[in-house]
Amino acid sequence: MFKTDGSVHNSGIKNELNTIDFLNETGLFAEEVKHFGGTKSKADAKAGDVNISIKHKKGLKNGSFDWVNTSKIDGLVDTKEFEDFILLTKLYRDTDQAEKQVENFRQYFASHCSNQLNAISSDALTTWLKQVMLEENHGMVMVINDSEANNIHMVKEENLLTVQLLKQGWKAEFKRDWKGQSSRKVILTNGTETKDTGLRLRLTSNNGIKAFLGLSKANKSSQVVLKLQQDNIAELLNTATDTATMPY
Repeated sequence: MFKTDGSVHNSGIKNELNTIDFLNETGLFAEEVKHFGGTKSKADAKAGDVNISIKHKKGLKNGSFDWVNTSKIDGLVDTKEFEDFILLTKLYRDTDQAEKQVENFRQYFASHCSNQLNAISSDALTTWLKQVMLEENHGMVMVINDSEANNIHMVKEENLLTVQLLKQGWKAEFKRDWKGQSSRKVILTNGTETKDTGLRLRLTSNNGIKAFLGLSKANKSSQVVLKLQQDNIAELLNTATDTATMPY
């Protein structure tokens, strides 16, 4: 179902480089935009000291993107809670019983992820969101390349509704919308009002259950990961206080 030959990654890099060329040709930043990044960086490019995150979308009504995709889950989830699961996968890994246990492990893992998400308090979720959305993205400029409409959209991190509400003291909480055990919609509230800014938190694995059990040809291992996903990208831009759009 999913491409595992590296073509998605390579295509993503090509789109980033094409977008960087456009930003330099149009002089949208005071300094030259240079490709940047790596697994430890949220920035895909830099213009002097300005960090730039580049997203490629085929239409703003399609798909989503990740603000966070990390195996460092201990900022929000107790990693010890997955120790028994990891131990069991190692016991079955590369044995003749592994294939027979895939569905059992899949159900066990999904249920465990659901329980761990349920254990996250509103205060813990709010603190974590402030870290990943405010602190780690501070000063970031997001550039969205919409290849369907042939437009480039630009918005500063500080102008996003999620960021503004968190700065105003709104708290984050989950709203269960039944899209899988390992997924929760994140809403923001000030006690009387609630806002859905398109955030979704997933607690899942990066390479699937078969990789945990040594049955995947594409991946030799798997890890428990946290993903903070942005849905409804069109609304993300519509609710921002200041955006720029130009033909690409």
